[in-house]
Amino acid sequence: MPKVNPVKFFAFGLIFLLVACNSAEASPSAPVKEAPAEVVEVEAKVEEPKAEVAAVEEAQAAAEEAAPVAEESMAKVEETAPVVEESAAIAEAAPVEEEAMKQEANITKASPTEAQLQLLASLENQGAPPELFNEVWLNSEPLKLADLHGKFVIVEFWTFGCYNCQNVVPSLREWHQKYADDGLVIIGVHTPEFGYEGEVENVKQALINQDIPYSVAIDNDWKTWRAYNNRYWPAKYFVDKAGNLRHIHIGEGRYEQQEEIIQALLAENLS
Repeated sequence: MPKVNPVKFFAFGLIFLLVACNSAEASPSAPVKEAPAEVVEVEAKVEEPKAEVAAVEEAQAAAEEAAPVAEESMAKVEETAPVVEESAAIAEAAPVEEEAMKQEANITKASPTEAQLQLLASLENQGAPPELFNEVWLNSEPLKLADLHGKFVIVEFWTFGCYNCQNVVPSLREWHQKYADDGLVIIGVHTPEFGYEGEVENVKQALINQDIPYSVAIDNDWKTWRAYNNRYWPAKYFVDKAGNLRHIHIGEGRYEQQEEIIQALLAENLS
């Protein structure tokens, strides 16, 4: 067997180690394999805008399909608008026409007959009666004769404990129910004869007990009584539409005659 030179053997081994080390340094190619992952990610990001564009295009298509329906609805609204406006105009005009018809009916109804004209001519014009300044009122807000121009007014002095006054109440109630809508205003001026009649709560109870629906002025200080120079319970003062005193009735009775006067004064035209 030939003899091995130790120097050559050592050199050959060293060369072999160097070649092996160089091969190991040149081999790290594993990280390069990560590139496909980045490419996939980019491709996915590219796909996302494509999906958004598709959604936008789909929404635009739906809007285009809905546009004719919206236009048709708008057209129907525009067609309906004149009808609504016309209905509103009719509704606004209705109260005016109704009021005009009422006034026309009142004018026709208020034309006095020949008999009423003769009766009216017999009623003396005694001028304007005293105004009412009572502060406490029942069954209504405070009234003034000056505010009742165009109305026919009966001012009646009474007290709830008076027997004769109680007998007059049914006729006054009936006239109020029959003629209030035609312009009759009844005002009961309650002037007490006795102390207990001056208690307002007692008067309120009397209105319930005697079924009195018309306005009542409390005259506990007798101011209105004295202003009219009145001396009787009951006493009625008939004030025409122009605010003039035309008739005075004292006590009970003659209800038919009084109603004829009421009808004539309601039918009388203001000149």
